[in-house]
Amino acid sequence: MKIRTSYFYQIRNFTRNMIPISTAIWDPAWYHNFTQDYNHIFYDRRNILNGLRIETIIEQGRKSNHGSEICPCEGKDFQTCSFLHNYKKNLENINFKEMIADMQRLADDYKEKEKINEEIILVLIVYETPNNPCSERIPLQQYFTEHGWECKELKYPIDLFKN
Repeated sequence: MKIRTSYFYQIRNFTRNMIPISTAIWDPAWYHNFTQDYNHIFYDRRNILNGLRIETIIEQGRKSNHGSEICPCEGKDFQTCSFLHNYKKNLENINFKEMIADMQRLADDYKEKEKINEEIILVLIVYETPNNPCSERIPLQQYFTEHGWECKELKYPIDLFKN
């Protein structure tokens, strides 16, 4: 299993061995097949699994209270953004071993059920593009790396040997 980051728009380019998992507090409606239920999981027309979320990470994002009165993000600088600073601190409250074990189970079960031969890539989804430094992707990547898991941006165009 590999862990990568990307953003919602790119799900349209995923291959069957990639599982998008939202880390956003609010997902786009299409990610849950236009239902109001954030627990709705489905396969899109390309047979890519949609609708999964990591609630423990999302809950930490809620605790960071991102908003103009908290973090104006005028400089768009990860190092000075109070939201991202708090987000990273809050990630440390998650039981990483438990979360990674759940992620491994998901990857193993999906691979077996779908009869996929390639390595499964769990892709942590955020809203912002990689060129926006005020994004949760940086603390997420650092958090996983600090716990011994490589976590970097998914490369496009998708090439299974590069990702």
